[in-house]
Amino acid sequence: MSFPLVVLEVLCFCLGGVLFISAPSRRVSESLSLGICLGLMLLSVIFQISFLLKLPQFSFILEGLFLIFIFYHARKKYSEIKKILIAIKHFFLKYKLITSIILICWIHFFLLATIIPPANWDSMTYNLARVFLFQQEKTFFLTNVTTPRQAIFVVGSDVLPHAFLRFYSDYGVGLFSFLAYLSIGLGTYALSRNFVSVKISLLATVIIIGMPELCFQATSTKNDIFTASAAIFCFISVYRLLNYLNKQDLSLIILGLTFGLSVKTTFLAFFVPFSVIFGYLILRKYSVFEIVKLIKQNKLYFIIILFPALIMSQIWLFLYHFLQVSDINIVEDKNIKMVIGNNNRLFKGIANFIRYIFQSIHLFPFDNLLLGRLKIDFDQFLNNIYNLIFFPLFGNAGLGYSLNAPRPFLINSEPHEDLSWYGIAGFFVILPSLVWTLYKGNSFLKALSLTLIGFFLIVCFGIYWTPWNNRYLTLFFSASGLCIAFFLQSIYPKIKNRGIQFLQIVFIIILISSCLLNSSKPFAGLSIKQFLKPNIWLKTNFGTNRFYYANRHFEDERLAKFAELIPVNSQVALLAGDNSWIYPFYLINPQIIIQPVALKELQQKNHNFDYTLCLDVGCTLISDQPSYKVLWASNEESKKLGKIIKINPE
Repeated sequence: MSFPLVVLEVLCFCLGGVLFISAPSRRVSESLSLGICLGLMLLSVIFQISFLLKLPQFSFILEGLFLIFIFYHARKKYSEIKKILIAIKHFFLKYKLITSIILICWIHFFLLATIIPPANWDSMTYNLARVFLFQQEKTFFLTNVTTPRQAIFVVGSDVLPHAFLRFYSDYGVGLFSFLAYLSIGLGTYALSRNFVSVKISLLATVIIIGMPELCFQATSTKNDIFTASAAIFCFISVYRLLNYLNKQDLSLIILGLTFGLSVKTTFLAFFVPFSVIFGYLILRKYSVFEIVKLIKQNKLYFIIILFPALIMSQIWLFLYHFLQVSDINIVEDKNIKMVIGNNNRLFKGIANFIRYIFQSIHLFPFDNLLLGRLKIDFDQFLNNIYNLIFFPLFGNAGLGYSLNAPRPFLINSEPHEDLSWYGIAGFFVILPSLVWTLYKGNSFLKALSLTLIGFFLIVCFGIYWTPWNNRYLTLFFSASGLCIAFFLQSIYPKIKNRGIQFLQIVFIIILISSCLLNSSKPFAGLSIKQFLKPNIWLKTNFGTNRFYYANRHFEDERLAKFAELIPVNSQVALLAGDNSWIYPFYLINPQIIIQPVALKELQQKNHNFDYTLCLDVGCTLISDQPSYKVLWASNEESKKLGKIIKINPE
């Protein structure tokens, strides 16, 4: 079975990153956080190089060479590895109660991420689905897709699951999100320790790693969590660079920024304020001459760094699609249209700012207790206030539109990655911390706070509001741990140890709740009745039912019929909508070619397809012709349209 071997390989790459970055001047938490990110970057660059060369198999050679180098390096640094393990052991024993709880939650997250099948909607339509298209076409430059997102979106983190999917198994595909989550937690602690005590740093870390939305993303396959880990990577590196000018941290900043850009284009909202604000601090401390001199003295080093940075920058992808966009054949649902709700950008931004503030008042899991025990709907309470005061002022400004109608602003938070938020910490801790740090912090703290606030404002003014915009703010909330730590240190004389202990208990409860109550992958419920219901482990037969979510989505037997009716080595034409779940069809029958096509292409006589798979679109123009035979079709009660059609039946 390839799954455990690939997990070990990925962990070895992260170990290699840790050994590369480890130094006596770095804390263990800092080395671990940076090392994990470096391991993910290296694997991503290897896969990107291989697909750019149109030789996916070439990655095996590169991976093997790096593994040999890592093993060799690990043997030489065995004593250093031992010191790291001893340091972790001592820390665990010193704070064994809180670290034991964290460890148990992390083990559960790891198992959910690697054993339970993926369930994210976007992953079913493009994040994971596009990896199968890359593998089938042996290139990133796709010409036949079911949604433009498969072709034009950046590939930095989306390509990572190729490590597992190339063996046509999706065990382990959530591992990378979990590792990014670990990097965020470790990086938060490492940054905080530069300014505050262990006790305060640990509390700030618990607050961050327990945020519901971050916990739900830690077991998913979306890319937003990687933007947060990249941001913290940059903050750690620039902090050290501002302490003393050195080639390693300068190169790490370059790699961190380009990795973030390779993950998601919205990372630009961080890239710009970070570059301007911290660029100013760097140039205020060091002259341009000093920086240029450092680069010249280490010319070969920076030339080597420039290569992965250019790969991760995705310039090649944007350039290709700018030149070739007319050649992309997209089969999409024409009924869905997203537009900006108001042409006044300032008005739209202010409206969305207010909406996000309202959404940040998130009381999970205590809001569920209020509703279940006292029948108090806190979300509805917030909706009523917004509709009374702000809706008459803003109306539909800044809202996304669907089917030519605005999506109304509505707070309806659920413990699910698409609809959750960031818990009590969001409004009551993080927002005050950012303001306090901006007012009372030193130059670095103010720069960090201003960068995050700048990011938040760019998101408000640059992106229309939709119910699932929570993911865009993952970076904003998750990278704020240092501000939280500084704020807690400032109020410590007033709240003392008892206040810190109370906050620890509250946020540990939130962490445990986020661990257990993920509605997409539930382990338990808030009530005894819910607790006794089958959890996700039983529902998926401990992960062996890889199509549990797909079958629940389609509510029919189309997947089983597709596997049964389509013989090996067949050519299948795929007609699908913009949001069709195409991923499970590539997974269930890997020995066939499934190619997205346009309807007009099927109407031509010179195609080589044996079958047609229709998802969420009507195929009457095909199946009514004499040269086609419908083998299976969804019935009138089915929520999702679907057909399997044999072409030119004998």
